[in-house]
Amino acid sequence: MAFKEDKPSRFKPDAIDSGEPKLSEKIGAGLYGAATGFVGGPGELEEFGAYTVPQFLGLQEPSTERKTLFPTMPDVEKGLAKIGIKKPREEVSGYQTAGEVLGGLAPSIPGLAKSAGKALIGTTTKEGERVAQEAEKLGFKLSPSQVRADAPIAEKGATGFDVANQELANKLVSKGTGKEAELVTADFIGSRLKDLGEEFNKLYKGKTFNIDQNAVDAIRQISAKEANLPGVAVTSPVKQTADKIINSFDILARQPGAKPGTFAVEGEALQKMRNALSESARGGSRTDAHEIYNLLDEIDASVAKNHPDVAEKLNKIRPQYRNSIVLEDLYRANGIKQGNVSLDKLGRIMTGKRDVVRRNPSDIDNLAEMGKELNLKARWEQSGKASTAGQDFLGKALGTGADLASSLTGLKSRLARQAQKRLLTTEPKKIPGLSKLTGMGVIPGQLQKE
Repeated sequence: MAFKEDKPSRFKPDAIDSGEPKLSEKIGAGLYGAATGFVGGPGELEEFGAYTVPQFLGLQEPSTERKTLFPTMPDVEKGLAKIGIKKPREEVSGYQTAGEVLGGLAPSIPGLAKSAGKALIGTTTKEGERVAQEAEKLGFKLSPSQVRADAPIAEKGATGFDVANQELANKLVSKGTGKEAELVTADFIGSRLKDLGEEFNKLYKGKTFNIDQNAVDAIRQISAKEANLPGVAVTSPVKQTADKIINSFDILARQPGAKPGTFAVEGEALQKMRNALSESARGGSRTDAHEIYNLLDEIDASVAKNHPDVAEKLNKIRPQYRNSIVLEDLYRANGIKQGNVSLDKLGRIMTGKRDVVRRNPSDIDNLAEMGKELNLKARWEQSGKASTAGQDFLGKALGTGADLASSLTGLKSRLARQAQKRLLTTEPKKIPGLSKLTGMGVIPGQLQKE
């Protein structure tokens, strides 16, 4: 019996009448297929290997129950229908089929679908990828939408990893203070400042230290900054202590044994200024305590330089105290809620600061940079939305007016992030005859004619 086709071919040649599909509809059909193929491809492979082949061989009975861990292409189509994206018309189904092949092969042979992948999940720059991989080495799980170069979206990370990312952020920023905690609360920050302040007391109490010109300039800057604060110029304990130290330089510098170009300063006066700074921050008169502390740190660095006997201890507690000051600023700037830190807000309060490019491994500046560059939100924050200029090409082609790639769960997954990495690092691979076998030449060939 001769073969008889039971249904029409999905691809139909271009019509010449007024019902000819428009170019935008053909592009939309192709990208619709690419989306379903990309997201549903793993499920199709899983179903084929685990069920279709065994059933064909008579080793397994057919089942109507859900059989795959990953969504299949029909599952993806149902999901798109729920958000108002309809399946393309039969007249452009050939373009959809070619798109499904492109999208389905993307995870395993990314070079073949590089252009489609860029349109769906977006690519990043080498610098963006460097920051992303640095964060991923620490354990953060990222969504491609927050890493992409064009109109990145603020996210809590890859789908399903918002809690894990939050726990890791809390752990890392608190570790920078010298003590790890699950939640970074006001009590935790206050206790770290108190404990570390006592460590400074032990080192400074009853001693006189030599400091160089940089430290002297830092003390004068502290006094000047305090004088510019509204309403506290005369009464500021920080300014009063700084001025007292400045006025004592001439007397102390003449003491026997003073090194050329250095000045002597009482350790207790330095610690009094540090304590006054902490009280000022908690009292509500400032939200930039870490900027002033950078000047105080210049003094501590000078002490460590000129006194090797206390240098080891100072170099350990200096970054811990500074990181605690930064977290206090972040708390006051509403960047911490319910003990959960926003790395995105941490990066914002550090933007433009003198110390933002520091690379001291003990500092939390690298975490701030990651938060800013990757738009890494806390679990209590709302994820962002794409701007009109950055709306997803697939959403435009399908007429949804939405950032589809950012709304689909599969395109915010770790799998999609892996595909994004390949888009940056892999070159297109040419496989002879593949376009003839799969029909992948349909879309480029037809569009080129038009």
